[in-house]
Amino acid sequence: MTDESNKHPRGFWFIFWGELAERASFYGMKTLLLLYMIQKLNYGDADSASVVSLFTAFCYILPILGGYIADHWLGKFKTIIYFAIPYIMGHIILGTFTTEVGLYTALLLLAGGSGSIKPNISTLMGLMYQKEGKTHLMTQAFSWFYMAINIGAAITTFSLPFIRDRYGYGAAFMAPTILMVVSLGIFYLGKKYYPKEEIKRGQREIKTPEQKHEERTALIRLSGLFLLIVFFWSIFDQSYSTWTLFARDYMILDISLLSWTWSIPPDAVQSLNPVLIVVMTPLFAWLWSRTDKDETHRLSSPRKMLIGFILVVLCMALMTVAGYLGVTEKISIMWELGAYILITMAELCISVVGLQLAFEEAPERMKSMITGIWLFTVFLGDTLAAWFSRIYTQTTPGNFFGIMTIMIMGVTVLFYFVGRRFEHGAMNNAKKG
Repeated sequence: MTDESNKHPRGFWFIFWGELAERASFYGMKTLLLLYMIQKLNYGDADSASVVSLFTAFCYILPILGGYIADHWLGKFKTIIYFAIPYIMGHIILGTFTTEVGLYTALLLLAGGSGSIKPNISTLMGLMYQKEGKTHLMTQAFSWFYMAINIGAAITTFSLPFIRDRYGYGAAFMAPTILMVVSLGIFYLGKKYYPKEEIKRGQREIKTPEQKHEERTALIRLSGLFLLIVFFWSIFDQSYSTWTLFARDYMILDISLLSWTWSIPPDAVQSLNPVLIVVMTPLFAWLWSRTDKDETHRLSSPRKMLIGFILVVLCMALMTVAGYLGVTEKISIMWELGAYILITMAELCISVVGLQLAFEEAPERMKSMITGIWLFTVFLGDTLAAWFSRIYTQTTPGNFFGIMTIMIMGVTVLFYFVGRRFEHGAMNNAKKG
């Protein structure tokens, strides 16, 4: 291959930096949301935690609508540009009007904007690589894209709580607004480098009975996998709700180094996840590449995911112990650091590998549909998390995290048997080949 064929398309860098700014904007705003409702709107812990979880849930169901609009009417570029406007307006309203009406108007605009943009950025990027004949660079491109998301999230989830504590919520919410405007500007400047899109208005594919049967079989086969993934998300996304409340009430958030003491806002602890993602992603990529090459110790996708579920069990067991100890006296922040390390490792085993497994199992015509269903599992998981957050406020942290531990242990056992179905399927496919 020539040097030119190994260069990433110029449009990639506009998408990379635009995505970094947009995700920094979104996750920074979401980090502030829980305590904003408690401190400024006088919400109770249960209500504010539920709102955060339900807001996150709707951000993951609206991509289905955004993808449909892009595919049938506007195209990906125009959908991203048009929906960025209400996205920015949502930020402005949230930072300007300290009222319930302002809150829900802002959240509606933010969910609609971010949710509709979400499925189109990565799809446009993949299309660009296909059109330019550089599909051999797509794995690297999507890895960098994933890193951009987490670098952006790490920067704002850590910094904005400090800005809030020093200058107030108005200044803190101004940063995500500016970042979203910057993101829109960067993305728009790359327009000439993006591929031309073909919008199939009014065209409907006619499927044969055999194709319909194949699709039904695939959906039934994947349904068990998707159902169990819902429970993973219901625990993972509690970092924005119950974990933040636990850090606020039961943890020592002052870190002393020599004669210097540093007080960490409870919602800034959320930045541990994207930071750890950035650190651990290359490690896991190397680990999987080594195991994939070793036929004796090769780990299939279901086995990698099973490791992830076991890590979630360990994470929640750790939080259970911390919950019981924290009631007696405040505990070190290191307990939650350990939990974040375990849940991040689990994310890299379950989320990334699970989507790959679903794609491998889905018929060619259903690849896009599977992405939509995958995002729908996040919606269901966060809806469940909203209900769990109310239970958290009605019992002790130890009891609550103990319930979560027992639940995820049951899910892990079920996944063992579901995973075996995919193992047998992979073995049969190998024999046929």
